[in-house]
Amino acid sequence: MIDEPKIKELLDKSPLFRGIPHKVLAPIFKEAVLISLVQGEQLLTPGIRNEHVYIIVSGQMGVHLTLSNLDEPFAILNPGECVGEMSVLVDSIVSAYVIARTDCELLAIGYSSFWSLIKGSNESARNMLNILVQRIRMGNEAIADTLLREDKFPVKKAIIDSMTGLYSHHGIQEKFDRMLHPRTIGKQAHCLILLKIDEEYDTSGNDRELSDVQPLHTIAQTILTLLRPADNAARLNGNTFVILLANLQFSDACATAERLRATVCQIPIRLPDGSTLPPVTISAGVCKENAEDSWSTLLAKANQALERAINAGRNRISD
Repeated sequence: MIDEPKIKELLDKSPLFRGIPHKVLAPIFKEAVLISLVQGEQLLTPGIRNEHVYIIVSGQMGVHLTLSNLDEPFAILNPGECVGEMSVLVDSIVSAYVIARTDCELLAIGYSSFWSLIKGSNESARNMLNILVQRIRMGNEAIADTLLREDKFPVKKAIIDSMTGLYSHHGIQEKFDRMLHPRTIGKQAHCLILLKIDEEYDTSGNDRELSDVQPLHTIAQTILTLLRPADNAARLNGNTFVILLANLQFSDACATAERLRATVCQIPIRLPDGSTLPPVTISAGVCKENAEDSWSTLLAKANQALERAINAGRNRISD
């Protein structure tokens, strides 16, 4: 429990609590926990579940989309501001790194307490809406800045595969790099599924037939229906896809790969004119991330597992 002077200080500074009577907030603060972070310590990690809203009591926090440049955060948060609310409001999955720029104290408000405040106080809901509007506006400004830079310096590598709408090889590698560091104690490692259509389809050139391209669309859509919000998928090249499963036991990753294989081989390939082609089959390799793995080493392990599945007769998975 936090002491009374600090409660009053938070009430005066925090946009989330502005205009809310003290008696409404008292039960929330009784269940809240005050935590301390040292400079450089990470509070939130993309892809990891979060079930707290944090109010900064002292110090300064930085929000980072990647870890490539810690000197240039996407946003800087000061005492009184909140962090973690987006994941608590949506699906509990964090979308950005939050790192202490200085030594910090934060008030951790639990999921149930936060939602009871929002549901029980129109003022708190209005405050939360204002905060979200500011977050969206900040994101829009960042997108605009990125587009402006791209106009001046065209991006060399696309992050989205134009044929399927999944990530490209470059895009999924960037996503992995964001998810890689640091690993949190008690969390599962990431797993990778590398899969390939067993029958060869010619996906090169602008004059390719719909019957060559449509299996790629079908598999891409099937993959998306089986993924959790924290998972990501890409088309690497030709008939090869990769799925990055966040914080999942290896046995569950293998089960996901088998479920995908079994689903794909039962879905006819439907062409735009209404006709259908027979279902395709896939082979898949599954591997688990180790502490020393980079993207290239993890992908190489998955490729070895895929080769074992292909050599064993195709239409199967291997680890």
